[in-house]
Amino acid sequence: MDDATLNRIFDLYDKQLDDQRYFLEQFSRWQQDRLSAAQTKEVNRLIKQSATLKAVNEEILQIANSIKHETIDQILAMDEVELAIAVLSGKIKPPML
Repeated sequence: MDDATLNRIFDLYDKQLDDQRYFLEQFSRWQQDRLSAAQTKEVNRLIKQSATLKAVNEEILQIANSIKHETIDQILAMDEVELAIAVLSGKIKPPML
């Protein structure tokens, strides 16, 4: 993965996490209204889906953070000795064949 793609991941999923507060606020407003049984069921479903989305976004960001020092751009910027030390020390995993 390259730096540009990883940066796009950070931008996109950080924004989704930030926007979630708006969804939760709207769900709360809906819950305060007089809703039919079907509407209540749907709002509850959306709240659960929102929690799932938050967990997935956080997991994606955690994975992205864990690989940000192993992008192709970072690897290509290393000189041969630095790369060899990083691979031999386990800092960078060699490609799987």
